Amino acid sequence: MKNKNIKSMPISPQTQQKKSASEEESKVIQLIVFNLGDEEYGANINQVREIIRTGNITPIPDSPDFIKGVSNVRGEIPVIIDLKERFFLPIKKDVDNKHIVMTERDKSVFGLLVDEVTEVLRIPQTDIKPAPEIVTRIDREYVNGVITLENRLIILLDLHKVLSPEELARLTEFYQRDRWAQKSEKTKAKHVEVSPEAAETEQKVQEPQLV
Repeated sequence: MKNKNIKSMPISPQTQQKKSASEEESKVIQLIVFNLGDEEYGANINQVREIIRTGNITPIPDSPDFIKGVSNVRGEIPVIIDLKERFFLPIKKDVDNKHIVMTERDKSVFGLLVDEVTEVLRIPQTDIKPAPEIVTRIDREYVNGVITLENRLIILLDLHKVLSPEELARLTEFYQRDRWAQKSEKTKAKHVEVSPEAAETEQKVQEPQLV
């Protein structure tokens, strides 16, 4: 009877709060850590399908600069995106991209080109802190938080936001508009460079000769 009364006693709000805090502290997540230039980045391992070595990448004609091309990964043909180009990060010519982080978005497979995947970390959820106002060149919209480990700062990216169809479509449209503007400027410059004498000669050549 005594045990029954104890089991039926309601849990106080204070006890529930302590339990929730304890569960939150014990929650451990896994992150892959990779380098992009001089900065360290991380991503939740749940957003990562696999990590492969950089192989042959076939360019796509007239594609945005951040799309490096496509690759054959065991029969699948994912689009390969260079994250440094995607976020306009400085590119060091003497640094080769060693790894591709494979991820999936809306049933489509993508490869994210990075300098190097360095490690897999297991950290408590509570170690992730909100990103300061100025912490990286990347827009905070794509950042889930930051982790500090001794003298290291790891910036957590949300890969799903990076690869949202709306964002990729917007960037592609911007790229195409920019390319069109560049072609228009070149066309104008070409017309300006043609001298009146050359234009008259060209017109005479193009006009049909009357016999």
